Amino acid sequence: MFATFEHVVMKIFMFIWVRMSPNSWRGFPYPRGESVVRFDGPDPHRIVLCGSGIVIGYGVTSHELALGGSIARTLAAATKRGAELTTVTAPGTTLTNVRSKLSKELLTDVDIVILSFGTFEILSLLPPTRWGKQLEKLVQAVLHDATPHTKVFIVDCNTPKMSTFITSYQRRIAKTSGAYNEQIAAVSRSHDRVHRIIFNPEAEDPENIEGRSRYQEWAASLVPGITAHLPADGAVE
Repeated sequence: MFATFEHVVMKIFMFIWVRMSPNSWRGFPYPRGESVVRFDGPDPHRIVLCGSGIVIGYGVTSHELALGGSIARTLAAATKRGAELTTVTAPGTTLTNVRSKLSKELLTDVDIVILSFGTFEILSLLPPTRWGKQLEKLVQAVLHDATPHTKVFIVDCNTPKMSTFITSYQRRIAKTSGAYNEQIAAVSRSHDRVHRIIFNPEAEDPENIEGRSRYQEWAASLVPGITAHLPADGAVE
């Protein structure tokens, strides 16, 4: 009961902070146009990147420059194949409200689905077990609607540094983030075609993220966790 009350209070506080604080990421530009990026090459991988936080692309104005384009570009180079990646995101995207956007039509013939959620939920102290149940439901829905060869990758949760907040809160969100990643590990272990991508970049305050170069760095860190589960020729089994 206390954990639920704490989350409700923190959710209201963070909702206000995100929209009013000069240290929030909400004042940054982010992509609002075409959500599909393509890189030429033989037998292109079809990819869906879905999530919040780093997926949105704060600090740049196109998905080609954001995380989606950076992943597609890096994966194409690593596999020597083309890539077509669709980003499904928007400010306020959560595990529960995104399900309608991951339609069966969108997931048809997709090779790879990458999920990255949890930032706002960690900051607002949503209990990890509750978040884990939401994640499991979304993964089950994706596996049900996607084709049998589709592989699902879940990116470890990460949060901004939040250095303007008290130290005890910073410690709390770091602990909560670790508990969320344990939920990701549990969900991944329970499905043959689901894999966790370990991702632990150094925490930064939102205003210090350097746009395109940072997304390129993150993609370079994430893609090996994907290619590790692809055959040597880059095919999807």
